[in-house]
Amino acid sequence: MCNCINVKMGSYQNQITLKMPNGELMGIDKCIAEEIKKIWSYGIKTTGCCCGHNINEGYIGVIDKDIEFMKKSGYKVLINKQDLKDERNFIPKSHRDEKGELEYYDYEDKYKK
Repeated sequence: MCNCINVKMGSYQNQITLKMPNGELMGIDKCIAEEIKKIWSYGIKTTGCCCGHNINEGYIGVIDKDIEFMKKSGYKVLINKQDLKDERNFIPKSHRDEKGELEYYDYEDKYKK
């Protein structure tokens, strides 16, 4: 879960504005913003995201062609109960290592060879 305290679903009080790789501005929850920026740096196209505000499970949505990358990077699919074949949403990692930095799999080494 995230670090939100008393943030209601549907409110925008936990968001910051980031510039997406295509130049458009997007509101992103602060607690997953660094993770989203890292995913974008790999060329992954997101379709939406939410940290979950400690109320629901958070998610990071991606386009179909990026599903395999997310799986290979250790992301877990967020089950869509209305469509069990839908694998476009993933649970954010957003965990910290012992140095306090976000941990990610090394995309450059694993997937760009």
